[in-house]
Amino acid sequence: MKQIALIAISILCFGFTITAQNTVEGTIKDDQGQPLPGVNILEKNTTNGFVSDFDGNYTMSVGDNAILVFSYVGFKTQEVAVNNRSRINVTLETDNAQLDEVVVIGYGAVKRDNIATSMASVKGEDIATQVASNPAEALQGRAAGVQVLSSGGNPGASPQILIRGITTFNGTTNPLIVIDGVLQPDGTSLNAINAQDIQSMDILKDAAASAIYGSRASNGVILITTKRGKAGKTVVNFDFNYGVQNWDKIDLANADEYIQVLNSRYQNDGLAGDNPLLSAYDGVTDTDWWEEVVEDYAPVINANVRASGGSEGLKYAASVSFFDQQSNFSKGWYQRVTGRFNVDFKISDRVTLKQDLSPRVERWENTPGLLNSVLRIDPLTPVFIPQSERVGLRNNEFSIHSLPINLVGHPINAAVRHFDESKFFAMFSNTQLNVKITPSLTFNSQASVNWTSNTREQFEPEYFLGPNRQLEINNYTERKTTSFDYVINNTITFDKTILDKHYFNVMGGILWDSTNRDWIEGFADGLPSNTKPELRELRAAQGETVRVDSDKIVQNLWSGIFRVIYSFDNRFTLNSSVRVDQSSRFPKNNRTAIFPSASLAWDVDSENWFKSETINNLRFKVGVGEVGNQVIPATGRFFSIGSDSYVLGGQRVLSNFLSQFGNEDLKWETVRDKNIGVELGLFNNTITFSAEYYEKTSVDLLFPVELPNYTGVPGNVWQNVGSFESKGIDIALGYNKTWNDFTLGLNLTLSTNETKAVELAPGNEVLLGLRREALGNQYGKQTVLGDPVGLFKGYQTDGIFQNQTELNAHTSEDGTIIQPNAQVGDLRFVDQDGDGRLTVDGDYVTTGNPFPDFFGGFNINMGYKRFDLSMQWYGTYGNDVYNAGLEYNRAGTQNLNVLAGTINEVWMPSNTGARFPRLTDQDPNGNYKSPSDLFIEDGSYLRLRNIQLGYNFNLKGFQKCRLYVSGQNLITITDYSGFDPEVSGQATGDNNIINQFGVDFGRSPVAKMYLLGLNLTL
Repeated sequence: MKQIALIAISILCFGFTITAQNTVEGTIKDDQGQPLPGVNILEKNTTNGFVSDFDGNYTMSVGDNAILVFSYVGFKTQEVAVNNRSRINVTLETDNAQLDEVVVIGYGAVKRDNIATSMASVKGEDIATQVASNPAEALQGRAAGVQVLSSGGNPGASPQILIRGITTFNGTTNPLIVIDGVLQPDGTSLNAINAQDIQSMDILKDAAASAIYGSRASNGVILITTKRGKAGKTVVNFDFNYGVQNWDKIDLANADEYIQVLNSRYQNDGLAGDNPLLSAYDGVTDTDWWEEVVEDYAPVINANVRASGGSEGLKYAASVSFFDQQSNFSKGWYQRVTGRFNVDFKISDRVTLKQDLSPRVERWENTPGLLNSVLRIDPLTPVFIPQSERVGLRNNEFSIHSLPINLVGHPINAAVRHFDESKFFAMFSNTQLNVKITPSLTFNSQASVNWTSNTREQFEPEYFLGPNRQLEINNYTERKTTSFDYVINNTITFDKTILDKHYFNVMGGILWDSTNRDWIEGFADGLPSNTKPELRELRAAQGETVRVDSDKIVQNLWSGIFRVIYSFDNRFTLNSSVRVDQSSRFPKNNRTAIFPSASLAWDVDSENWFKSETINNLRFKVGVGEVGNQVIPATGRFFSIGSDSYVLGGQRVLSNFLSQFGNEDLKWETVRDKNIGVELGLFNNTITFSAEYYEKTSVDLLFPVELPNYTGVPGNVWQNVGSFESKGIDIALGYNKTWNDFTLGLNLTLSTNETKAVELAPGNEVLLGLRREALGNQYGKQTVLGDPVGLFKGYQTDGIFQNQTELNAHTSEDGTIIQPNAQVGDLRFVDQDGDGRLTVDGDYVTTGNPFPDFFGGFNINMGYKRFDLSMQWYGTYGNDVYNAGLEYNRAGTQNLNVLAGTINEVWMPSNTGARFPRLTDQDPNGNYKSPSDLFIEDGSYLRLRNIQLGYNFNLKGFQKCRLYVSGQNLITITDYSGFDPEVSGQATGDNNIINQFGVDFGRSPVAKMYLLGLNLTL
């Protein structure tokens, strides 16, 4: 009985302990009396926690003897004993030391004051405000020295990123991407990560900062830190937005104007009557191809669910996101589902284990390039052939479209025949073991695996539009690419302050990076059906043509790193590092490279003699360093043997030949960097200012050199030739202040950059680029020794010949007619050397520079009570654009259509002040067949990249609710006459950014976007 009584009493006591809970509520404010939303409240030594709502309120159940821990970024953590109270209001005090935020650097993290290098940081909340498949778009204008070059308005398009200009000629300008400390493979797109998962982006701009990444850092480094869990109650965030994309309509000539252009061109060539092309016109059709092909509104959907929380021993963060973007054409879309699962295990006071998993599935239909066809096809052609003609093969759904009169590709027919889809799967795993050997000595081991698989399927159906527009046998191509990349990093770090004045952070490590990639491609024709997707398989093909190709690449990088960060009395800071790389891409004798760096900062405001109530931050810094570039083909150093076949005596004969000439002397391309800067903070950092000047010199440029034909060496040979010099200034200015219920943030970035060629291949003082078939295969760009790279070159024009007298007067000193084929209404070209002839060598001049004098962004953030407003502006000034569209959309050559109003924009006896020369198809003067300043326009622009208005409201059961409307690319201020001044070029068989930069080939323009979104926090 006594035992039973003791058990009963124990149960009652235990039950009393469980039920003896107090409900505590209160409001949390800052030291200026403003409520603080999102404050973490944790009952000490438990997992019981809460997060304050938008008005700083909280309510939670706690034990009688509970101690509440209040923590918030930028404020001192407070511990408050409950002592049976039911209401506890708390005022958090600003923590100036904590405001000296910890930022991520290579293989570690330190306080910003201990960094003497050049880097820029962008918060995840700023990145998440812009809806895009690629978070890089949100960087535009937010980080000085960083250019984000849009790749157009197609779904899933990945922009190019330039950090402090161009340092190489081989097209590899993308920075190194590092996610949670793991180096991503070359060419990694930021499509790989959901913007809502990003805690911060830190951009390493100078070599002193990025040298720790050695051979892969010549184009700069972007460090991405993802969100992790915090101890406390589980917090669930839900974000959803829906929007539509729209292109401004491009007005094209209708049937009446097109006929006028045809006849004017025909008659101006000295031919009588109407253009014979009109004999095929029914006299009725007037097709608006823009309306037929372009969708007015294309939807965009973005949804994300994230949960995080845990205890001091186990923290977690998990998110799943979905993104769907449709094209403004009938074909083309991009879909992505991503997951990110981060778990932090505190095994003991000294040992922590972190495990990250990130699966990703992407599917997309490659958007067909229809815009050029839309702009050039004649309006006299109907969309479909008459019903009566739909017999036999013409009854095929891919053959019922009319053959254009001017023989341009039929855009709707191209769309319905377009079957080009890709499926992509990736799994990223990152495991980190952190062991505190002593309070000052930490060992970190990291192992990551990145596995990807991509399948691309292309199908071409049978069709017939005309004798030269047909495919008699359908075909199917399938290409599978898989990659397995793994990274193993082992580092040890000593971090300690000695005698209160000497801070040391010393890190050393050994790293291994391996990339393994293989692909296989199969082609077959004669599939049994044009319309059944389930039969689009290689094994279903019944034709005679079958081709298979494959390849496998293995690349390894072995590295050792060492870095020292030393700070004396918070006044002087020294950063120094060295990295040794060994790359399998180079021959054994040149496989190893060493990349050192050093930087020094002086915090003047920390000096005892410096007394100022106005200036609270004044810092000078200087740095030097070296980084490398190894991005060449894995086979670049090898001699390769190719095979082919030919018919001899009626028999197929196989042959082998030297297909590539190798180079066993290849070595690293190296970028040497110098940086000097100043940082300033005024009025308790209400006003901030920074300015940096840099010089980057690239030596031993890796470049594919075409040897003379007499050498008998096929193709290009990779060599180390030449040197580039890039220099510029980065400026950032900010104003951020709060008055009671109103907050205002104004942040401006401005940057300049100029890259010159200081040395080129032996015997070459000019590198030619932008070869245009429409211009008689002439080159429109040149990189000349001593000049900025990639300048536009061509003839200088001097107006239009208005009469015969002007034609006769355009002669050399000896009376030679300079332009014997010119007629009244043609362009007058300047004979620069006065020899009476127009030649490339003697008369080409610089007609423009595609690189801006400066570029930058202006970001505005405002908040008043429950409302918030943000704007992101971006622009460039002083850059020129090569408007390649003028080769046809004002000329109408080859009977192509023109822009609406062209008949009033070209020279005629009644319109002598026109910008564009007379209409002519033969164009004997070369008005539109020769590179000249006619194609060059001012590409300066200012664009409202993003505007967002939000309203925060209360909803029972939710900590935070926010509804917002957003618009992107709504306003563009520019004098450029093309469709979009934000151009960086596009693939035309030459992916070199120098040759492509600033060239408008009429790609899909950046779309305007209108969005409605909702943020909820449980």
